[in-house]
Amino acid sequence: MNTNESNTKGSIICGRCTYDANPRGATHCHKCGKPLVVTSVPTSDMIARSDSVLVVGGVSLLAMVLLLFGVGGYFFWRQIQSPTISSTQNISSENSPPDIAFYDSMKKVPNVPEGRFPYGGATTFASLTAHGTHKAINQAYPNFHLRYTEPNNNKPGSTEGIAMLLDGELSFAQSTQPLKDAEYSKARERGFTLEQVPIGIDAVGCYVHPDISIPGLSVNQLQDIYKGKITNWKNVGGPDLPILPFKRNAQSSGLIKTLLGSEAGSVSPNVQSSRDYTELFRKVASTPGAIGIGTATLIGTQQRIRPVALAPDNSKNYVPLVIEGNRLNRAAFLDGTYPLTRRIFVIIRRNNTPDEQAGVAYSNLLLSKEGQEFVEKAGFIPIR
Repeated sequence: MNTNESNTKGSIICGRCTYDANPRGATHCHKCGKPLVVTSVPTSDMIARSDSVLVVGGVSLLAMVLLLFGVGGYFFWRQIQSPTISSTQNISSENSPPDIAFYDSMKKVPNVPEGRFPYGGATTFASLTAHGTHKAINQAYPNFHLRYTEPNNNKPGSTEGIAMLLDGELSFAQSTQPLKDAEYSKARERGFTLEQVPIGIDAVGCYVHPDISIPGLSVNQLQDIYKGKITNWKNVGGPDLPILPFKRNAQSSGLIKTLLGSEAGSVSPNVQSSRDYTELFRKVASTPGAIGIGTATLIGTQQRIRPVALAPDNSKNYVPLVIEGNRLNRAAFLDGTYPLTRRIFVIIRRNNTPDEQAGVAYSNLLLSKEGQEFVEKAGFIPIR
């Protein structure tokens, strides 16, 4: 590590790219853009600390440790050199880098960039915007502008959003499904990495035409309906009526992946697709024998469809999606008794650009105490 004269004047050395002329007070490296962590110490000598190196009076503390304690001291140094965050913050347990953290409020989130940043992906996240999340972000950071961007094929969703992020069309993406190995690989081939940051828990619900009255469905039965193995309601305790399954378009929705897992490709060709939830709810409500699947937070607000209780595996231990009218069964989502839940993610492209900074900032805003309150208002289960 080069500790030239500028270090004695308070310049900060970047622990990632070794650039050693970052001015005092800088929060990000002026060369690679990575965050710098600076700790002020009330002494006559300037102590500057970056991600990896502490410099005291122009002498690397690592060198001092090695001189005083030998090789054993080096391993002690490795334990203490990780970036410091305040007592009000906690590093995410998802093996996230230290720039993903929990903050007490949106206004305490650091390094929120200025500019206009396009994002896209899962339409499930629309409920966050509808409940005022982005309005609160804009009030806290008026120059941080976010714009939802749809794909050219007019079929928005998690898969399409991640593809757009890989192609550089978005600053960050929203997803209701975890990243696939192929997506990680494609990112590496293009010279950057992807990171998924969980910000809440969602449940996948089932709903039917209001004339269909059944005690519930098992997950296995619901799977067989969407595989085309069960085609009449009389086979699951309902009327002698053909089952007409609906879903959002397969290219973008993570719902089928959540329901069928590795067998997502075996969905029946008789399942009809709709572009968005508005159209999907309308079709199920107006089509005798219809059934649909969707995100719980949206199903709970609908009056013209009938939510269906689900049971694990092939049992009859039905757990309702909504209770007391249209209130979501949050207790069952949290304790795991409701059988179909999933985490929702912000997907960040790690490429040392303002887009990465925007993705990190957005993740931290949603993970803040205030942000998690909005997550709950939107119908999701907060993770903190």
